Amino acid sequence: MRSPFSRASQLNHDFETTSGQEPKSSNLSSLPGHPRIQLNDLPHLTDFLEREFCAPDLEKMAPRLWMMSTQSSANISPLHHEKVRGREIVVTEDPRLHLVWIHDRIFIKPIPRYLFSHHFWTHYLLDDKLPLGCQQKIIRRSALGYLRTYYHLIKHESDFHIARDDRLRLIPIQVDWTQFSDFTSQFDCIEDADVSGRYAFGELRLTRLNFYAKIFLYKFQFQDVHS
Repeated sequence: MRSPFSRASQLNHDFETTSGQEPKSSNLSSLPGHPRIQLNDLPHLTDFLEREFCAPDLEKMAPRLWMMSTQSSANISPLHHEKVRGREIVVTEDPRLHLVWIHDRIFIKPIPRYLFSHHFWTHYLLDDKLPLGCQQKIIRRSALGYLRTYYHLIKHESDFHIARDDRLRLIPIQVDWTQFSDFTSQFDCIEDADVSGRYAFGELRLTRLNFYAKIFLYKFQFQDVHS
């Protein structure tokens, strides 16, 4: 499997040398955007990335998510259409809540800086030596499915400007529309077979997740957003 984007279209160059070359090993000490996460501490890095992208509850419910949502990974409205619907876009860092909506709100997770790096994908998520151990596959499949959602969220230049809004910062503000379009140009080639079960679906209604959590997760609710 290869990176979802080419090195030429990457939007983050933190891993590259001053000459613009991609190093065989990283010269960075920490994960771009996360100075507390040391790249040489692989167990800690693995745990962090698992918490960043994996949603065990949704993976457990994935075979039954068709009962709660349209069975299509493309069931994601562009950002401008969320505005048309009167929905407030709420930033979340919880992967469980990405694309979950309730009433007039939808929760969206911003793309972390390091996911824009070709080096990060090839050396941490796709490396056959499994630097992230046995968790590498589920982290990669979850990260790939998550990244693919942005192909649908940002379809038009108007969506792009919404994503760059200072109140949201879903994508880096220094990126322009042409660069982002190049970066996402191959995302529609990502197959459901390559992503985690949750990402075979798009938007999820929280009221339904809360209802079915009692049955499939043996929990009182999936997520409380009122208290």
